[in-house]
Amino acid sequence: MAATDQHPLDLILARNLMTVLDVPAFLVDHEGAMVFFNEAAGTLLGKSFEEIGKLNKEEWNRIGPVDAEGREVHDRKMPLATALREGRPAHGRFHIFTDQDRIVEVESSALPLHSNGTFHGAFVVFWSVSG
Repeated sequence: MAATDQHPLDLILARNLMTVLDVPAFLVDHEGAMVFFNEAAGTLLGKSFEEIGKLNKEEWNRIGPVDAEGREVHDRKMPLATALREGRPAHGRFHIFTDQDRIVEVESSALPLHSNGTFHGAFVVFWSVSG
């Protein structure tokens, strides 16, 4: 997020926190667009945020969630879907694609970001459980 972007303070602070975490994390805005992911997430995905940039919901849904065979999963109970739709934290396990089309099983926790009664997006951490 460049200084000229007009993002709510909680998204800016969440991004700052993510840059120092060793666990993969990404940040979505209130519309579900991925506006940042950290270096650890880039290592797992095979590309850095600087290489990929901001992704709309359809673009980053190609990464996941998918099932073990790589088929797209449309489950309203996925952690991010729950955080965006219901504004509450959620946790779950699913698969994602890496840049090398490798399928990796991950666990994920999504935390909604609210301030002054307004929903601004979600902070999501995830980690590989498939080795």
